[in-house]
Amino acid sequence: MKRNLNYLITLLVLTAAFRVAYASGAELLQVQIRNLDRAALTRLFQMDVDIDSLRGTTARAYMFSDQLDDLRKLGYDITVIPNRIKRDSRLLTGYPSLSELESELKQIESAHPDLCRLYNIGDSTLGHPLWFMKISDNADAEEDEPEFHYIASMHGDEPVGMELCLNLIHLLTDNYGTDQRFTDLVNEVEIWIMPLMNPDGYVSQNRYNAQNKDLNRSFPDQYHDPVNTVSGRPTEIQHIMNWAFAHSPALSANLHGGDLVVNYPYDSNPEFDSVYTASPDDALFIQMALSYTSQNLPMKNSSDFEQGITNGAAWYHVKGGMQDWKYVWIGCNEVTIELGYDKWPAFSEIETLWNDNREAMLAYMEWSLRGLRGIVTDSITGKPLDSTVSVSGIAHDVYTDSDVGDYHRILLPGIYELNFSAPGYRSLTVSDVVVLEGNAARLDVSLRPEILPGDVNDDGKIDLADFILAIRAVIEKALDLYKDADVSGDARIGLEEAVYILRELSASKPEA
Repeated sequence: MKRNLNYLITLLVLTAAFRVAYASGAELLQVQIRNLDRAALTRLFQMDVDIDSLRGTTARAYMFSDQLDDLRKLGYDITVIPNRIKRDSRLLTGYPSLSELESELKQIESAHPDLCRLYNIGDSTLGHPLWFMKISDNADAEEDEPEFHYIASMHGDEPVGMELCLNLIHLLTDNYGTDQRFTDLVNEVEIWIMPLMNPDGYVSQNRYNAQNKDLNRSFPDQYHDPVNTVSGRPTEIQHIMNWAFAHSPALSANLHGGDLVVNYPYDSNPEFDSVYTASPDDALFIQMALSYTSQNLPMKNSSDFEQGITNGAAWYHVKGGMQDWKYVWIGCNEVTIELGYDKWPAFSEIETLWNDNREAMLAYMEWSLRGLRGIVTDSITGKPLDSTVSVSGIAHDVYTDSDVGDYHRILLPGIYELNFSAPGYRSLTVSDVVVLEGNAARLDVSLRPEILPGDVNDDGKIDLADFILAIRAVIEKALDLYKDADVSGDARIGLEEAVYILRELSASKPEA
């Protein structure tokens, strides 16, 4: 018992020391840790050692130099991996500077003004812009379309994803209008691509951002940090979270380097354990991951992962990853794609990597057009609603985009029961909804306010707040019809216009 208590004290002290090391001037090291059993691996997670990859009993990890001796004293077999880029600066040749990246993105926007809008969603810790390129046939409009995201290079020393995203932007925009497949994607999907999420780390060839934070370990976590707020998080994380709060992505992926695999949720579990931790959409994630690897033969033929895919936590536990946060809190299906064993390959290898991933990136994106889609509106005003869409038997909700009221729920073929709900409205359940292969089935619904004029409680009365809400809905509908009636500028209407408005209001009221 005393031995266990001493170990616990040591663990707590080391955990606190590791967190303090983030703020110190210690050097960030990439290391290899050998002979790990499950218990040792769990202890490393609990001490905030940043595991980056695991093969058998050997892990690649990141830690600060002042943590090294303490871990070795605990018996861990650790070897420091030399920094390849510092040893051979020629590896930097061919990769763009931040100004060159910005210039290229602006040139694409200028060349395709009808398709592209470039947004700086906020500056990094050191003041570098975080660029998101929107690609759409109506670049300035909000449409009834699924929103898709590719986000690359969260880790500054993994630039392959950045290059592939640039190539994808060129591919979509250069072939629009001449190739039907690319034209359909741009016409039917609202595509957002962020080539570089960690510009500060990229400049310093460092995994972490300028605050010494791992951006793929810093999001809210359903088990270990279940507070969905930007407060206290790294600068870049705050911008990504705020952007996602203002949008409604249906599908996304984040691109990394260091292994060759598609990793799907969940990444974490309550026990910090490296065991399969399935999400409610586990079967769907498996099929989406396989659709990527089936088009990437080196990945599909991996000797480390069957068919090139893995459940995140079954590989190794990660807390604060972006894919779990997007899935749990945003309602967006996301995977993590490891593009190759070499984090920072010579630029001459990019063409081969692009050829390996080009078709896979397109095939994965096309999943956003599958499943079920529709618009949710107010039954009185016809206006779009902020609503929640639930599937019976699958504990994962998606949400409508308030601008249009559209939802996009990716599902495997089958027969489903759907529930639609919104604050202040009566929920609606629709059964026997058939989803087939191919393009999404469509189901538009209207939700009735909780109470309408004429609706009463058991005591023969209605709540004042409900009554005001109902009257407001009717007035909004009347104002819309007033405009449609082409009323003259003296703000008076004749009998014909009044009858028209009353008839339309009567027709729009749903039955009890």
